[in-house]
Amino acid sequence: MIRHQVYFDTLGSTREDSASWRSVFAGLSVLRLVDAYTENGSSVDPANWAQLHSVRTAIQDVSDGDPVRGVLTTVLDEATKRATIDEIVCASLLAYGRALTYEASWALATDVFSTVAQIARPEKNARLAIEANVAVGGSARRNGDWEASARAYSQAAYIADTVGDRQGILTVQVGIANTYMAKGNLPQAQSILDDVIVQSGDERMSEIQGAALHSRASLAHRMGNPAEGVKLAYEALNLTRKPLDRDLVLEDMAAMFTEIGLREAARDTHLLLASTAQSKQVRQTATINLMELAAHDEMPEAFDSYARELASAPMSPWLRSHYLLFLGEGMDRLGRHEAALEALHEAVRFADANQIHQVSFQAQTALSAVTSSVPPKKFVSPPSWVPGEVGTVVRAISELRKTAVAAA
Repeated sequence: MIRHQVYFDTLGSTREDSASWRSVFAGLSVLRLVDAYTENGSSVDPANWAQLHSVRTAIQDVSDGDPVRGVLTTVLDEATKRATIDEIVCASLLAYGRALTYEASWALATDVFSTVAQIARPEKNARLAIEANVAVGGSARRNGDWEASARAYSQAAYIADTVGDRQGILTVQVGIANTYMAKGNLPQAQSILDDVIVQSGDERMSEIQGAALHSRASLAHRMGNPAEGVKLAYEALNLTRKPLDRDLVLEDMAAMFTEIGLREAARDTHLLLASTAQSKQVRQTATINLMELAAHDEMPEAFDSYARELASAPMSPWLRSHYLLFLGEGMDRLGRHEAALEALHEAVRFADANQIHQVSFQAQTALSAVTSSVPPKKFVSPPSWVPGEVGTVVRAISELRKTAVAAA
C-alpha cells in the first residue's frame, strides 16, 4: 500500500488549489520529508535543497489563519535543525495530528499519529510510543475504524504494562471506555471510567483523573443528564492543567449549559474561551458560538459585532465554513432573509470547494428552510430551577469569566 494513501485520496477529491487542498498538500510534503529522514537512519541530511525548498513553499502557501501552517513549520524547522527524527520532532508531529483532530480530519490525523507510532521505539521512549498509540486509537475510533483503534490501544496497553507505566495503563483504559461509549455500550463505559476515577484518585494522578472525569461528563450528557455532566466537567476542569485540555473541557461545558437552557452560563464559558484559550482556533470557535448565541437571543448589535470581527479574520477552512453557516442561520433568525440566503449560498460554495460535506449539507438544509419560510428552530428555554451543584458551577464560571476579562 502507498504510504500516506489517505493524503493522496484527500487531494484527489478536493478542488486543486483550494485552501483545504493546500493545507493537505503541505502536510503530505512534510510527512514525505520525515519519511526521507527516517529511512536514511543517520544524522546526515538526506534531503537536497530542492526538496526542502519545495516543502517550505508548500507550507507558506497554507492560509495564514490555518493552525496547520504553524505546526508544520515547527516540524520542518526541528527536523532540518536536527537532521534526524527524534522525540522533539515526534512531539511536533503529534501537535500537527492534534490540529487535524480539531478540524475532525480523523483519517489524516490517524495517518500522522501512526507515523509517530511507527517511528517511536518503546525501548528508547516508552512514554512517546504509548502516547502515539493512544492517539491512533482515539482518532481511528472517531474515523470509524474500530480494528485499527483496537490494535493501537492494545499496543499501547502492552507497552505500558511491560514498562510498568501506571499512568499509561490508565490512559489506555480511558480510551477503551470512550470506544465503548462510541459503540453505545454506555454501562461498560461507565464501569471502566468510574474505576479509573477511583484508581487515579488513589494514586494522585490528577491529569488522568481529570481526563476520566471529562469522559464521564460526556457520558452523562450522552445519557440525557447534562446537569450531571456539568458537575463532572467542572470537577475535571479543576484537575486539568494542560491548557488545550482545559479548553476542550470548557467547550463541552458550554454545550451542556446550552442544552440545559442556561445560555448566560454558556455565554460566560465562550467569553472565557475567547479571552484565555491558547489556540487561536479555539478563540475563534468561541467567538463563532457567541455570534450564534447572540442571534438566538435576538441581540443584533452583538451579533453584528462578532460577525464583523470574524469576517476578515484569517481562519482555517473548517472554521470559515462554520462561520458562514452560523452567519446565514443567524441572519435568518434576525429577519434578514436576503442576507441569510447570500451567506448560506456562500457557505455551500465554500464547503463544497473544501470537501467539508457536513457543513454543506447543513447549509443546504438551512437554505431550504429560508426559501420555504420555515421558522428557525429555537433553543431550549431557560429552566425555572437548577440543582444547587449546577448553580455553584454557573457562579464559578461567571467569576472565571470576570477575572479573565478584567485581566485582558
